[in-house]
Amino acid sequence: MTVGILVDPSCDLPTPWYQSCQVTLVPNSLMLNDQTLVDKRDVAASQAFYRPTSAKQRAKVERPYDPHIAAQNLNPDSNHNGPFYPGINSNGPADALTANLPYQYDQLLIVTPHPSLSLSLPSVRATLTQAQPQIDALRQAARLVRPFRVRVLDSQSGYAGYGLVLHQALRLLGRKGYSVDQLKQSLDGFKVSLTTFVQPGQRAFDTAMLRKPPYQLGWLRRQQLKLTARRPIFQLDSDGAHWVQSRANANFENDFLAFAHDRLMRARLSKPLVNLSYAGDLAHLREQPMFTAMHRQIRQQGGTLLYSMMALSSALQLGLGALSLAFVETR
Repeated sequence: MTVGILVDPSCDLPTPWYQSCQVTLVPNSLMLNDQTLVDKRDVAASQAFYRPTSAKQRAKVERPYDPHIAAQNLNPDSNHNGPFYPGINSNGPADALTANLPYQYDQLLIVTPHPSLSLSLPSVRATLTQAQPQIDALRQAARLVRPFRVRVLDSQSGYAGYGLVLHQALRLLGRKGYSVDQLKQSLDGFKVSLTTFVQPGQRAFDTAMLRKPPYQLGWLRRQQLKLTARRPIFQLDSDGAHWVQSRANANFENDFLAFAHDRLMRARLSKPLVNLSYAGDLAHLREQPMFTAMHRQIRQQGGTLLYSMMALSSALQLGLGALSLAFVETR
């Protein structure tokens, strides 16, 4: 019995964890102005995106994202009014299910971000219903006698929190004989102890996108953010995104790290792991004074800090400079 895991690129975790043969990452096709990008958590591509070499490239990346224009460019007939990643190809997971995955694994766990952050979940569930006979026929033709069993896990999180769910899944799969049902049951218990924070970015920041799920800020609160030049911090959970506080725009990366440091000081970590993702150059993040202080605080609690570049699709949604922090604490 072989068990595989399927995720999308918005699952923020350092690249080495994706090199496990049990993880399949479905790339997202992105439209950025007149360019098509493929988001597959490639380090070189992410660095090129976050550190454009010319002023013209920089202007394109920093241009505020208009979801209505991007949606029209992607699909002029689309009536989709829910959450939107710019130009994402949401059929990726469905295509993967009818391609090589039925040959690679006997069982598959599809781990998705929070429903309001995912366009792929509806297509996955539809495919599981419609394509099961095709999948069974493919396996029979290949003389694979075990039925192909698929389970879908809603992580109820996103960004760094989504990454911690994958990390825990890989750790559990190290246990010999773990089935997909046992894996899903354990992760259902794990995710309720997960704490995830997110702060939108600056250079492509547009408070208009905070009207949409999961943020859904009202007009008055968005106007306050504009007038006071402050940046919100949200906590993600199963009910969506909840306003925690706001910070000044002056050095918002360092301010978020200061918030993270204070929050971790009060946390009772039940797992010795903290995950941080940043929509920018990691060298710039490490230069922030509070990065060192936060890292020291995590080590004093016997923990380990993982940090990585945020997925390109998330950066286009949240803006350059966005940050996400996740950890597991005793409730």
